[in-house]
Amino acid sequence: MISTVTRYMSTKGLLSGILLSVLVPVLAIAQPQHSREWFIDPFKYHVSVHGQLSCQDCHADVAARKVHPNPSDVTRRLGNFFHPDTCFNCHDEDSIKENLLKGLHGGKPIQKEKDYSKCLNCHNPHYQPGLGKKLLPGVEPTSSNIELCASCHKKKESLPHAKSDDVRCMECHEDFGPQDKNSHRHIDQLCLKCHSPNVVFSELSVTIPRIDKAKHISQGHRSLDCLACHSGAASFEHNLQRPVRCRQCHTPHDEATLHDAHSRVECQDCHLTGITLSLDPQTKRIIWERLGKSSDVSVLNIMTPSHGTVSCQRCHKKGNHLGVAAMVLPAKSVICIPCHVGTFTIRDPITIVAILGFFLGMLAVISVWFTGKTRTKSGKARLFDGSVKPTFHIRLFAGLKTLFVDGLLQRRLFKHSHYRWFIHALIFWPFLIRFTWGLVALVGSLIWPRNSWVWQMLDKNNPVTAVLFDLTGVLVLFGIILAIFRSRMTGDDKTVNGLPERDWLAVTLLALIIIVGFILEGARIALTGETDINHFAFVGWALSFLWLGVNGLSELYGYIWYLHAFLTGVFVIYLPFSGMLHLIMAPLVMAMDSADADHSSHS
Repeated sequence: MISTVTRYMSTKGLLSGILLSVLVPVLAIAQPQHSREWFIDPFKYHVSVHGQLSCQDCHADVAARKVHPNPSDVTRRLGNFFHPDTCFNCHDEDSIKENLLKGLHGGKPIQKEKDYSKCLNCHNPHYQPGLGKKLLPGVEPTSSNIELCASCHKKKESLPHAKSDDVRCMECHEDFGPQDKNSHRHIDQLCLKCHSPNVVFSELSVTIPRIDKAKHISQGHRSLDCLACHSGAASFEHNLQRPVRCRQCHTPHDEATLHDAHSRVECQDCHLTGITLSLDPQTKRIIWERLGKSSDVSVLNIMTPSHGTVSCQRCHKKGNHLGVAAMVLPAKSVICIPCHVGTFTIRDPITIVAILGFFLGMLAVISVWFTGKTRTKSGKARLFDGSVKPTFHIRLFAGLKTLFVDGLLQRRLFKHSHYRWFIHALIFWPFLIRFTWGLVALVGSLIWPRNSWVWQMLDKNNPVTAVLFDLTGVLVLFGIILAIFRSRMTGDDKTVNGLPERDWLAVTLLALIIIVGFILEGARIALTGETDINHFAFVGWALSFLWLGVNGLSELYGYIWYLHAFLTGVFVIYLPFSGMLHLIMAPLVMAMDSADADHSSHS
């Protein structure tokens, strides 16, 4: 089927198109572009051996059909439309068959002499294969485009128009790019030829989704043609297209909107109207299906933005069977970051109260610190020592060194007691690992949202993520148990010089947060039905069996979630007054003291 080019092109553009067609084997031959089988590139076709033929020379039966395209045909394969007799009308049938009987074709051996099913793998009738050794005298494959084309042709700025019989063919079958100004014309002529609301194929007993173009062009995708989203729409086996992937163009929501729990949800689940949702028993993903009769005008091409929690309530409602909480839970906020992939949000009441209480507590603690003054011999407060600038680099290095050795590696505690250092490390290091993991994943979701590693770090079901968070939680609990055992069995509860006394209230809150967190994780796995795939979250997976068969788990889950958040909020409010404040302040104080001491030694 020939098409024409009504737009003018520069000589360079035309020659470049021809050069690509002549020198390089067409992609449709070496690597068939199944997504655009119905379109013909006018440049490549024009320079092929069939370029001067009319569409009717090979497709004479099309004009006689009552319906074209026939909807039942588009579900077939491209090879179903090929018959060797079409080629033998022009090509020497006897010569080809003679070679086939000898087991040869194109100078190469073949296995089946009468098997024509693979002809299109090498022969694309619309395009010219790459140049071989049959070149004009004096012409090399490496010649410039001007030299190649000018060997036979005069310079042209546009291709000739299609023959009169082919004008109707080119209206649908001319290839076009996603930015082509005529793309909407192709939508009208090609896609809406079948999908228009006014088209009914009653005689063929075929049901086709119908699209209201007026509503489509009023939405945000009005500047796109159908192929921008439906990449396989211009190919045979039309009914086997993959669902539209919104992420091929759109950046995913950040963690504050998406939440890690929504890795099982497609974009359409929230943004489409006229659908119903269900849980896929195999993949455990939430899938959508169209509501209403298949003959109704479809609204699936109209993506509506979500407002508030309206779209959330499609899933998060009482009695749902989608494996989700009945409550619309907020995203993990800033108070969750030390342990989870939280977000920089302060929206829910628990977070607001916790952050306010924390800062008020810190103000109270700081006010106590500044009731006294630490002065140097000259009478100046150390904070305002004017000699900091000349030795800034020395003090900075000393401070960073102390921060690493005494803050991270806990050298001072190690010197006092290896056993206590080990217990402290079981609590301190897992928190540091979780905090680092969560912060990297959170920043990655904001800066590099298209990178797959970001979503793997966010996915609780990812094996590495699942093992890491369960293992670190177990280590913290083990450290707390060892601390209690040591204190009760040995009676050794002495403090280390420069470190605060052990705060059992803070330790108890921390243990409760972790235990409730594991219980919540078990409820999540049981609720989503992931007990058969999430063995890597070994603690949550084991606890999930306790929840199997529990009625109303979707309603109960929200209360457990808020209990976990409440305990976290209480811990954050209590932190400024607890002995665990040294986790924040001690490394900084030791670094400042070390910097001052190092500065004094250089003075």
